[in-house]
Amino acid sequence: MSKFVITCIAHGKNLPQETIDQIAKEIIKSSTKETSIKNIKKLSTRATDIFVEVAESVLQKTFRNELMCLIEGRDDVDLIVSADNEYRQAKKLFVFDMDSTLIYQEVIELIAAYAGVEKQVHDITERAMNNELDFKESLRERVKLLKGLQIDTLYDEIKQKLEITKGVPELCKFLHDKDCKLAVLSGGFIQFASFIKDQLNLDFCKANLLEVGAGGKLTGKTLGPIVDGQCKSETLLQLCNDYTVPVEASCMVGDGGNDLPAMAAAGFGIAWNAKPKVQNAAPCRLNTESMTDILYILGYTDDEIYDRQ
Repeated sequence: MSKFVITCIAHGKNLPQETIDQIAKEIIKSSTKETSIKNIKKLSTRATDIFVEVAESVLQKTFRNELMCLIEGRDDVDLIVSADNEYRQAKKLFVFDMDSTLIYQEVIELIAAYAGVEKQVHDITERAMNNELDFKESLRERVKLLKGLQIDTLYDEIKQKLEITKGVPELCKFLHDKDCKLAVLSGGFIQFASFIKDQLNLDFCKANLLEVGAGGKLTGKTLGPIVDGQCKSETLLQLCNDYTVPVEASCMVGDGGNDLPAMAAAGFGIAWNAKPKVQNAAPCRLNTESMTDILYILGYTDDEIYDRQ
């Protein structure tokens, strides 16, 4: 038997019982395989787990794709399909993208605003994050537009503009308390990724390095290998090895096309308020306001999350 858990997470303040009942009925109706519901567990007023068994050996991705039709056109709930096994809650490595994931902004666009090329950079970023452009080439094009900008006096000013995504500090603290290693792998720049690492007390960070020339001005180039999708995937696997973490106990969270390889390599992947193409390709999608909702995906209840004893 294949065992899965379907986590229903409402985007608003409440997940009505009638919605849960409707989803449960549709799960049985929509699956092409013989499916039975074994248990339903309420995690909070906004989240519920539905535990199912499928008669034949069915891939998690296949089962997920069959269920996605249940929420097509709906913007009030997410359905997340996870394997119901020992690794669901026993995550020991979480890897995050930075821009539009750990923080709300795209750092390169903040820098571009000072250079007067924000629109050009934004357009290229959108295409890259939607997986329409090769990431390495898109980064080279964007960084080239920044050539000549006096960056050395702007670092602190830009850092002060970075706004950490709602729920991220609480999520990181909870995971650390569970002895989980945390990392940020960014297609952005190490000058800012290291700052976010320190703010959130993360264990590791990797990002691109802007080349600064004479007089503190950007040269329009980066130094060293570019942190793209392949690099993120390889680094995640290396971190699993370094921290002695089974790959099945790892998770990648991101919003862009360059995060998909790492999501595929990890034990699980979460597309956080991602571009449509990324949501469709990722193992799951989460489109809520607070990143603490990831803890529902792991099966934690509000009492466990908020320590209501």
